[in-house]
Amino acid sequence: MDSAITQAVVSVIANMHHNFREDLTINEIAQAAGFSRFHLSREFTHLIGVSPRRFLRAIRFEEAKRLLAESGLNIAEISHTVGYSSVGTFSSCFKSCTGVTPSAYRQLRSADPRAAAGDWHRATGTPTAPAPLHGHVEAPSEDQSGVVFVGLFPTPFPQGHPVRCTVLPRPGAFVLDTVPTGRWHVLARSVTRRTHEGRPARHTPTVGGSGAITIAADHAPEPVVIRLRRVSLAALRLFSVPEEPRPA
Repeated sequence: MDSAITQAVVSVIANMHHNFREDLTINEIAQAAGFSRFHLSREFTHLIGVSPRRFLRAIRFEEAKRLLAESGLNIAEISHTVGYSSVGTFSSCFKSCTGVTPSAYRQLRSADPRAAAGDWHRATGTPTAPAPLHGHVEAPSEDQSGVVFVGLFPTPFPQGHPVRCTVLPRPGAFVLDTVPTGRWHVLARSVTRRTHEGRPARHTPTVGGSGAITIAADHAPEPVVIRLRRVSLAALRLFSVPEEPRPA
């Protein structure tokens, strides 16, 4: 049964990556995988460490950030391109996840990093690092096909919501923008998708972290390296992030 659940979660992740540009809902994803929404959310969060809704949102916002930085599309066009039917919802969720509005993110990326951080400080009163936090996730060679969730947390385990987060298609380089000053832990969690032969792979959970790191407003943060390691399924409960509250 555990293997069937793992394969279903892997299928759900592939569905998210292929269809995140559509007006995709968790109910639809759960139905396609043959689960109820509750069952999918519970098993997905247990295996991956974040809820399917948060994982899908992180995938969408990675593409949104790329489009904001590299394309001439306006905010409404980008919103619809990454699967949001409401520009207001997209902008609100984007700010919640990244700390800035889509338009502010575009301005920050188009400006000099140090000047941009200064503008962010003056606009919100919240100091941030003068440059993004860069890092690299390393994994055992047999796990190189795994999707990786990376989050920034105030504790050495992901309690509550990440301050900043991103999703990688596989272990490798990552970037976290507009990181607030303070002491943080960078935590990562992977899930194997498929073997080189294209068959579903047996899931071997891997987790890793780097911290505590100190982020200051007067110098760029040092790059971090996260080495994933295998852990038991029971130990993964320590890496479980609660479901984000739903709007009233």
